[in-house]
Amino acid sequence: MPADRIQARAGFTLIETIVALVILASAVVVFSGFLSGQLNGAGRVEQAANSYDRHMNALEIATAINPMATPQGTFDLGTYRIAWSSQLVGEIHQSSRYPAGRGIFKVALYRITFSFIGGTDTAPLMVTRLGYRRDNEPSFTGSAN
Repeated sequence: MPADRIQARAGFTLIETIVALVILASAVVVFSGFLSGQLNGAGRVEQAANSYDRHMNALEIATAINPMATPQGTFDLGTYRIAWSSQLVGEIHQSSRYPAGRGIFKVALYRITFSFIGGTDTAPLMVTRLGYRRDNEPSFTGSAN
């Protein structure tokens, strides 16, 4: 074989280099689209986890408050606050006593709306809860032995 043919085969041609760069660029574009989708998905998962935590905190507060005694308020959790307001659903009723008679509490259903203050786009949470207050002192009938 002549020497000039051996030298021509020794390196890459310009066409081979351009084809390799096009393939590499296509792979980078596909990978960047994949990475972008994964980062967006991770952001949505983080937002859902934050929303879940906030709703669980609000439900815990709902178990601790009596909406008839505290119809509205706020609870500071450091990075955000939970504010609530309650509205009466229906009428206030007198409780009953076992086996018969009038009880010592006024009771009613309330719809409590929890909203989240402090850099969040978490949707408000609504809970229905029983409110109560002592109506009067119990009256005892009969004699004590």
